[in-house]
Amino acid sequence: MKINFKNIKPESIYQVGNVIKDESDILYLIATNIDGGYSVVDLSNNQVFGTLKTLEDLFINTGDEYDKLINVEINEI
Repeated sequence: MKINFKNIKPESIYQVGNVIKDESDILYLIATNIDGGYSVVDLSNNQVFGTLKTLEDLFINTGDEYDKLINVEINEI
């Protein structure tokens, strides 16, 4: 797996499918949920949290200024 870090405004990186690294080096996936809202998935333990109705609300409630967008490339072996 290849990971590239990008320094972009945190509020603009909260988009479905994006992977975010926080200041503790934990990776999170932004996803939709069955209720039509949005959630954050902790990729270290598959815990879903921060389920809210809009991406803006998701950022306001779970985002941090130190969050970074990363480009994750997964290759089959």
